[in-house]
Amino acid sequence: MTSKEEITALLVDLGQVRIEQHTITFVNYPFEPSIAFNHATFTAAEMDNIDPTGYPPTIKVGDELLFLSATQQDALKKFAADNNLTTVDRPDLWSWILEPFLDTEFTDETDERLKIKLAEYGLTEEFVFSLRQTLGPQMIKYNFDTMLWDWTNLGAFDVLSAMRSKYDKAAYQEFYKNVMRVALVNK
Repeated sequence: MTSKEEITALLVDLGQVRIEQHTITFVNYPFEPSIAFNHATFTAAEMDNIDPTGYPPTIKVGDELLFLSATQQDALKKFAADNNLTTVDRPDLWSWILEPFLDTEFTDETDERLKIKLAEYGLTEEFVFSLRQTLGPQMIKYNFDTMLWDWTNLGAFDVLSAMRSKYDKAAYQEFYKNVMRVALVNK
């Protein structure tokens, strides 16, 4: 049984994000390995691109995705347009990896379809299987023991939230980098 303390540790708040004319500021960003941890302001010039329609929306800065609330989608789109930033529709590879842990039926057909999609991005069946084996118990705690019962999407933000309390600081730092590497894979 998952304790009340564990459940609290699994549920992560994004902190506060202020979108201003030429900057975006993150306050109380939850992921310690992140460049946005504690308090960070990024200028439009520092941002590589923005995915305002992702779930959740993201900003790419260097080798990292920074997550924003879905309620900030319109402000983020305006920020991108006003600052002439590239917007992208980034595939959420993590949502495909984590689909077996949704509150929905995961069929053999779904598994085969996802294997093909992930292979298009260079993620082998063995790699994905290994990730699912490693992450499975904690993702089940995250989605079901917390009563989140998400049945539509678990992505990079969710796996970072779920695993944050599982690893010590050094291990989580390495895990964070690996999550970002997968999240930023292109065809």
